[in-house]
Parts: sequence; structure tokens; C-alpha cells
Amino acid sequence: MGKPGFPIFTLEAMPIEIRPLRSYSEYLACEELQREVWGAFGAAPYHVLLTVQRNGGLVLGAFDHDAPGAPLVGFVFGFLGRDAAGRLKHASHMAAVRSAYRDAGIGERLKWAQRERVLAQGLDLITWTFDPLIARNARLNLRKLGGVCRAYIRNIYGPEPEDPHGELPSDRFLVEWWIASERVAARADGARPHDDLRGRAPLVNPDPREPSIEPAGEPFVLQIPSDIDALRAADMPMARAWRYQVRAIAEAAFAAGYVVTDFAPAGAVGLYLFERRSLP
Repeated sequence: MGKPGFPIFTLEAMPIEIRPLRSYSEYLACEELQREVWGAFGAAPYHVLLTVQRNGGLVLGAFDHDAPGAPLVGFVFGFLGRDAAGRLKHASHMAAVRSAYRDAGIGERLKWAQRERVLAQGLDLITWTFDPLIARNARLNLRKLGGVCRAYIRNIYGPEPEDPHGELPSDRFLVEWWIASERVAARADGARPHDDLRGRAPLVNPDPREPSIEPAGEPFVLQIPSDIDALRAADMPMARAWRYQVRAIAEAAFAAGYVVTDFAPAGAVGLYLFERRSLP
């Protein structure tokens, strides 16, 4: 998908239209979808979404034209911002797909449509955050879209949890999506890197309960569990061990100049590739 415009995509026999939200009812539907996905976390209200879209931001929806009323089944929402150096960018804040429509490629289509609109604004950078322990998001953001990461944010949504058996800290990777780069253009044309990351570089964290190997050389791989949600439900102490080990390694690596450039599933784990690489 590299062509401009917003055609109707057929995904698993579903004609899905990707386009900006237009009507009052569509903005309300987006509010409802946020609550369905995130519950008590809260939702960006319709008047904020509408105002952002009218002032340089972007709220794209995915609509299922095979279902009665062509309902909204996914969205992506972002706004104009600046990076630390003062460069204008698009800050992509929220993206979600209704549970019944997941694993059909809709989230990826929304991101490519977002890229086209942001390129048309004359911008070359989109950023967002994601939990580095969520493998499916890592695969989309890094492998499919061609994003990179070089910043780790501790507990972005609140103070460090005091209860060792409670929720995990809300740590995040910051994704940089350089949408005009050759790397991203190649992904838009369907290119994917080689799948075998384990054979490309040494593994620095063979066991989350043991001290990790100090990041050194170039490159290295860091593993995470393939399903952190299932692990959290079954063994919260182990999930917390993963959180703090990945935090320590990623912070040390970023401080030493490494960049996360790829991610691939590898059985019961997923693997991040860290390399020393210069970025724009």
C-alpha cells in the first residue's frame, strides 16, 4: 500500500473503508469504541477528536460496509506536535480495533493511511508509545511498519505501583516512524526483513530471573514472553521480573547508543534486535 487515497480494502471478505471521521455520530462511535477497548482507562471525548481533526490533527476510522449501518470497527487518532529538537511531527496518540475484527490487518491499514495523510502535510515523522512486553504490537510497529525505538519511558501513566503483586508499571517504548525513509517505503511495498533474529546476534537475557549480559558489541537480541497477558494472569511475579529486566537492559542500551530496529516471534518468546545505527 503506497498509493494515495482511501479505497475500500477487502480483508477476509470484509470491505473495510479507511477514511477520516465526518459526522457527529461517527465521533460518538469512536468514543464508545475507546471505552469498549480500554474500559475505565478513559476516552478522548468526541469534541476533542473533532477539534483536533479540524486543526491539523487526524482521526481516521475503519468502517465495515458488509455490516448493517457500516459501523466503525477501528480508529487511529493523533495531532501535531514537536520532538525534543523542535521538529514538527505527528503524535499518534490512540489506535484500536474492535475485538471481533482483530488479526484481519485493519490496524496496519489504519497506520498506512495515517502515513499518507501525514506525508501530505509535509511532515516526515510520526511517534507513539507501546508496551515493550506486548509482542503483537512490537511486531506491527517494528517489523511490519518499519518503526524504530531509542527511548524508554518508565511508568508513563502513573507512579510506580507499590504492591508487588499488583499491576505492572506502565513502561513504554517510544516509536519513531520516519515515514519518508527508504526503510518505511520498502515496508509499504511489502518488504520484510529475515525472520531468524536469534541466529543473527547474541541473546542478552536468557532468563528473566537472572542477571542479564551487559549489552556490548553489535548487534544483540533481547527476548520477551510471547503472551504477557497470559503470563500476568498465571504468574505475576514472573511478569514483573520480565518488566524490570527489559527496563534495565533497554535503558542501558539506549544510553549506549543502541536502537531497536526489528522484532520477530520465536516460539514461546519474541526477540528485539538492538543495533548501533544513526537516525535522522
